[in-house]
Amino acid sequence: MPEDTVQVKVRFITIMQKYSGRKREIEMDLSREPERAIDRIIDRFHIPWTDHLEKFTRIFINKELSQLFVKSGKQLKDGDTIMFIPMSCGG
Repeated sequence: MPEDTVQVKVRFITIMQKYSGRKREIEMDLSREPERAIDRIIDRFHIPWTDHLEKFTRIFINKELSQLFVKSGKQLKDGDTIMFIPMSCGG
């Protein structure tokens, strides 16, 4: 594994599992840069993110909203978890 990558757990919650071949969790070697890592996951699993799922799905890194994680300047570390969680609708 190159030095600029880390091994991360990627979790797909409920309906998002259709993009991972019905797997709930997959380990991947990804960039330490969270935005690059997320882009790689979206590309790898052909997730229709822009103009579709980005409105209804949240991405968390270690239980922190990904935008806040990125804004804080944190980098990914081995063993971190990235989760794709659809927002439920209901009444």
